[in-house]
Amino acid sequence: MSLFRLRGRKDDEEEIDHQLSNQNNNINNINVKNVISSPWNSYNMRRRVKLEFEAAPPTTVGRWRWIKYYSSCHRILLVGEGDFSFSTCLATAFVWAPNMIATSFDSQDFLMKNYRNALSNIAELKNRNCNIMHEIDATTMATHHFLGNMKFDRIIFNFPYAGFYKNLSRQTQLREWNIESVASLHWLGLIEAVDFNHLDYPGYNTKCGFGGDNNFNCYPSKTYKFRLMFTS
Repeated sequence: MSLFRLRGRKDDEEEIDHQLSNQNNNINNINVKNVISSPWNSYNMRRRVKLEFEAAPPTTVGRWRWIKYYSSCHRILLVGEGDFSFSTCLATAFVWAPNMIATSFDSQDFLMKNYRNALSNIAELKNRNCNIMHEIDATTMATHHFLGNMKFDRIIFNFPYAGFYKNLSRQTQLREWNIESVASLHWLGLIEAVDFNHLDYPGYNTKCGFGGDNNFNCYPSKTYKFRLMFTS
């Protein structure tokens, strides 16, 4: 199971609409520097980009690159990374990843001792200008001195169970967690739940939490998409 959250920003829409009208709605001619340097990209822009993307090559929309639900124009926070292989997959697809922050619960020293590819993945992310942070607890992140004040277009938490509950079926795990109810308590509304396909993310390895370099079987699983029910 993987989770991500979408967030829109109404205060970006007027600037983006102005950009679109000036360029006759041609997405390839949008002034990308001005759009991205505004308080990041709004849901309105992403909706227009998605419409253009449906008729475009599978990984490129104008000057932006996509892999599944994630684009190089999004500001992305990744939580609970293991060997950082998912972050590396996204950054490689984007070519350049300054809009990404990839975090792990564990220290870098722990990762180096337990995941043989962690160091090389982290080096690759840094080469692509991705921001890396360690010892970040997702349950207290809202009060973090740096991350707590930031806003993101995508927040990704892949497989929070991380292969711990091998004796329980996936459906039983989800029923025990009651993910939709938990999300609603934090003003998150479910958009949809779609089947997760590991092959959509080349190089991604599903690592068990708290060490051990083994991969766990992630099938069947879903990506749950949530959106803030109220935005400021």
